[in-house]
Amino acid sequence: MIANADRVRHWADENEEEIVFADGLDDAVIGLTRDMKTGAWRVVYDTHRVVQVLVNDKGMDHDDAVEHLEHNIVCAYVGEGTPIWSFLPIIEEDEG
Repeated sequence: MIANADRVRHWADENEEEIVFADGLDDAVIGLTRDMKTGAWRVVYDTHRVVQVLVNDKGMDHDDAVEHLEHNIVCAYVGEGTPIWSFLPIIEEDEG
């Protein structure tokens, strides 16, 4: 199976588009979107997967990974192509 990050890179190469990736977070890529205001293509990341990467690959515990994501990754602006950080809230179901 081709990883999502590889698909995005392949598409960008074929279409001669410059795409900004977050270093070391390829496993968290879920897609690509276009900013309709600027026309820039932006990589979309799943924040839950980012936390998993930070825990598994960088050796952080869960709380440190979440803090690192919130303070150092999501807040970083790297120009028009800054990645998008997708968050799907977790809703715990009643056991009752």
